[in-house]
Amino acid sequence: MLRAFDRILGLNARNERIARVNTLRSIKLVNDKHATKQALQAVGAPTVPTLLVVRSGRDLRRLDWERLPAAWALKPNQSLGGSGILLATGRPDEDWRTASGRRLPAWRIAEHVRLILDGEFSPRARDCALFEPLLEPDPVLARLTYRGLPDVRVICRGHEPRLAMLRLPTSASDGRANLHQHAVGAAVDLRSGRIVRAWSGRVGVDAHPDTGQPLIGTTVPQWDEILAAASRCAEATGLRYLGADIVVDARVGPVILEVNARPGLEIQNVTGNGLADTGELELQQ
Repeated sequence: MLRAFDRILGLNARNERIARVNTLRSIKLVNDKHATKQALQAVGAPTVPTLLVVRSGRDLRRLDWERLPAAWALKPNQSLGGSGILLATGRPDEDWRTASGRRLPAWRIAEHVRLILDGEFSPRARDCALFEPLLEPDPVLARLTYRGLPDVRVICRGHEPRLAMLRLPTSASDGRANLHQHAVGAAVDLRSGRIVRAWSGRVGVDAHPDTGQPLIGTTVPQWDEILAAASRCAEATGLRYLGADIVVDARVGPVILEVNARPGLEIQNVTGNGLADTGELELQQ
């Protein structure tokens, strides 16, 4: 997938780079989703607001369920790989519903919150739970994808975007945008915002395997705004090498979903560009 003249960044070299340019303080910050959002908001970067934070069993017992909207996302504050997320898409009666129509009564949601508080989805023994508004993908991206929420991963050297890919959920990925769960990875040209190549697993594709929608040549909506949002992440977090995950919401446009201090390396295969030279200026400072 990679061109012969590209210098591939391996895992050990990536970890060495991170240790040299990303401080422990910044890494600790981005491992805390709520604190990261506050840091992003402080520099005017677009991010997802928090509806409610549940920090303890006491908070859970006092939770006013009527404060929750009909649609929301419940997330662990420090989860890994997107685990532990519960989504409600509506509330036609006293219970909420998932996208598949499964009932979510308050007691079931409370059970999930308790698992989050007990650190079931976190590297720590304890965690807190975040309720956020449920995002809806921009119509252009919604047509391309299979359910779920597509996002754009932008690798930045300081404030400078260097590589970008669009991650599209599939039936095989169960509606998640994780490449290791078989979502589609689509390389996006930084200048134009157009998709120039796409992969489903290790197979090159021209169209989404579930929707059949053509991918190559499609322009990601609000591309300049996406890059501008990614560029603010270094200022907000102090990271000098990072991966920004950005969603284009149908109502508010691009919002930063997460900032990664240790972004994965699969973007090299998706884009056909190596990362070994990315960040050399930062390493010399």
